[in-house]
Amino acid sequence: MAVLLIMLFILALAFSLAGCSKKVDIKTIVKNKLSGEDAMNAAVAVVDDFFKNLKSGNLVESFNLISSQDKINHDINDFKKELENVTQIVDIEINWVEVKNNISDVGIDLTDSYDNEEKVYKDIIVSLVKEEDGSWKINFWD
Repeated sequence: MAVLLIMLFILALAFSLAGCSKKVDIKTIVKNKLSGEDAMNAAVAVVDDFFKNLKSGNLVESFNLISSQDKINHDINDFKKELENVTQIVDIEINWVEVKNNISDVGIDLTDSYDNEEKVYKDIIVSLVKEEDGSWKINFWD
């Protein structure tokens, strides 16, 4: 009888400890999911700001959203030269976002206008990198 009680006690203890680890795992999963969504939202916001600034002609603000690695090899004048022959951006539509550690890809459709005709470019992938300070920046030249 004593052996049976000891075995029941061990089983009860094992189940209660297993329940604790499940709670921690669920808590960790929820925390990771929420932080993943925060990272996705932050990456999307950078892409949105980048194109809004381009659309309004604010090239300096768009340039500020480019990765520090790109800025080592290029300056604002290089950026302006890249955009000299770019048509007028009408709109962007963000379709999806994917985050893998410190890299993010954001899929967009871009509508531009040239000679009063609009054209849609589908499935453009904008690549971003997470900087040391935790902010997302656009890989413009890479």
